[in-house]
Order: sequence, then structure tokens, then C-alpha cells
Amino acid sequence: MNSKNYDVAIIGLGAMGSASAYHLARRGLRVIGFDRHSPPHDQGSSHGETRIIREAYAEGVAYVKIVQRAYELWAELEEESGRDLYLQTGGMMFGSDGSDMIAGAETSAVTHNLTFEKLSMDEVRHRYKIFNPDVDMTAIFDPRSGILYPESCVEAHLELAKRHGAELLFGQPAVSWDSNSDSVTVRTENGAYTAQFLILAAGSWLPQLLNGLEVPLQVERQVLMWYEPTENQELFRPENCPIFIWDTGPGIHFYGFPDLGTGVKVARMHFGDTATPENLRRDADADDDAPVRSFLEHFMPDVPGKLLSSQVCMFTNTPDEHFLIDLHPEYGNVVIASPCSGHGFKFASAMGEILADLATTGKSNFDISMFGLDRFDNINEQEIS
Repeated sequence: MNSKNYDVAIIGLGAMGSASAYHLARRGLRVIGFDRHSPPHDQGSSHGETRIIREAYAEGVAYVKIVQRAYELWAELEEESGRDLYLQTGGMMFGSDGSDMIAGAETSAVTHNLTFEKLSMDEVRHRYKIFNPDVDMTAIFDPRSGILYPESCVEAHLELAKRHGAELLFGQPAVSWDSNSDSVTVRTENGAYTAQFLILAAGSWLPQLLNGLEVPLQVERQVLMWYEPTENQELFRPENCPIFIWDTGPGIHFYGFPDLGTGVKVARMHFGDTATPENLRRDADADDDAPVRSFLEHFMPDVPGKLLSSQVCMFTNTPDEHFLIDLHPEYGNVVIASPCSGHGFKFASAMGEILADLATTGKSNFDISMFGLDRFDNINEQEIS
């Protein structure tokens, strides 16, 4: 047993875990964190050059105040770390007028009095030659949308966490943990470590660390593709091209980024096979390329040139695709965090603060009730029956 006691232990040091370590250590708490790899790395869910951040949040009005806090904290992290972490490009969201994407973004914008534009397709084509929407589509322009650099964000959180005194152990997967009312013990192959509180932020490895708790999580393979535009390459540079999200039909969403020098990055949302971190197929093939290329040929015809590169990451999904942030129902000193269904990275800076609050006070200043475990009770009861 390690003789040193800690205030908080964190399993998983990716997006949410690194942010938690930073916020806790900055408050002067004794923090120890564990990761099976050496983040930032390309084995989990927080790699691939870019992530979208947006304010007019189609997934629900409850997210807006949290993402607004995330913007503030990313700016603070930029200043403290001296790194460039965020690039504002604006964001275009396309879909039919009643689609989840358009209706959801407009509802969030109106509810929170956000600046946004609702554009006709003629207005879109006049402003952006690169987009070829269907005539019956509508677009929402969110001026605060932009790009986060995930590897740099994770690295900044970890560097500053260490600077504030956190002890971070890389290449040391947590083998098990147990808890009583006074403390939590985390075991790795190298020893056992005791803390007063535990944050489970292991992403796609989380299902293996729930100690028998039944939570309906599903790990999904997600493929990211970078293409060389065939025409108008200058129009895909960040100063000319916003991030983009297309709702082309029920459950069919594509998203992408301007060319940062490595090609235009595009992916289809929630189209991958169910996987585990151990059996994930990490190479991309023609079957991955085909649906993305078909989408581009229709809606962004200047893009689908040479496939320059691809990467594979993992989404960890809940049935309703909302986050899971809650105290463990059996252990009041353990919080389960970070299964974010593929749309969580933008919130990581604020989630780190929320998790630090849960670890120190047991509550958050934000209403996070929609992320609770109890919403899965009916699902578990149906499975049992």
C-alpha cells in the first residue's frame, strides 16, 4: 500500500480526467491520476487534431450555460498555459426546418438570447461557394463556433495539473478499486493508492470499472477522414470556411472542419460498429470512405479529392446520447464521469470544474440532473424482465 494519502484519485486522464486534475490541484488538493497510456494519445477519444465547440447547442438548452462556462475556462487555460487552444471560425448547421439540428439550435439560441442567423439556401450559397445544400434546407449560423485542439488541450491541463502539485502516473492502468465511507483504494500493477474521493473518467474503459453497476453504455468506432479539396482550396482555409454540421435525414449527421494544412476533415456521426477498446479496428478502409465521399459529392462537391489520412477513435454512448455525470449510487465518494456520446470534448474545461466541485462539496453550481444515473432505471428494469 502506498503510504501517501490523497484527497482525490482520478482514473483516466483524457479530456475530463485531465481537466479534473487541473481544477483540483489548482485548489490545493492532493491529487493522484492514473492512465493506461501517456495522454495525449491516439488510443481513446481525445485525438484527431480538432474538435468542434459551439454555443447554439442543438442537443438541448441545458447544455448552453455549461458550454458558455467552458468558453471562459478554455480562454483562462490558454492564458495560463501560453498555448493556442481555440480558433473561432463560426459554424454552419444545415437541415430541414423541423430537423433536430435546426430546431434544437434555434431553440437554444432563442432561449438563451444568443447571437445567431437563420439563413436561406440562397443566402448560404452567396456567402459560401463551397456548400451545396438542397433547396428545401435551412441553415443556422453560430458565430461563436470554432475549433478546439484536443491534444493541446489535454496536454495543457496535465502540464498545469503537475505544476500545481498533482501526481500523474502514466502507463499504469487501474486494475480495480474499492470504497468505504472513509476512503477509496485504487490498485494498479505497481501498488495500491488511497484517497478520500474517486473520479472515474476512463472513457471507453469505464464499463470495465463499474464494479458490477449496470449502466447501458455502448462503445462505438468513429472514423475521421481528411480529404484534399479538388477545387477552390483557398475557400477551405479557416479564415474562409466555418466548421459545419449537416443533418441530411433522421439520424444521419455529418460534420467537419476547415483545412488546417492537413486537408478538410469530415466524419459521419454515430455510424460505427460496436466495439471495445481491445477489439477496436483502428484502420480505415473503402467502406469507411464511401458514405463520407457520397455525402461530400452531393453537399460539398469541391472536397472529395484524394483521401490524405484517416484516424479511428471511440465514442462511449448512452441510450439517449446525453452525458453521464453522477455520484455512484452505492458509494458517495465516487463519481462516474465522461461517457459523452461523442459530443463532450468542448465541455471538458467546465466538466473538470464540475467534477472538482462534486469531489469537494458533493454538488455543482450547474443543474446536472439530466446527466444522472436514475434515468436508466426503466431500461435496466426492462432488461431484467
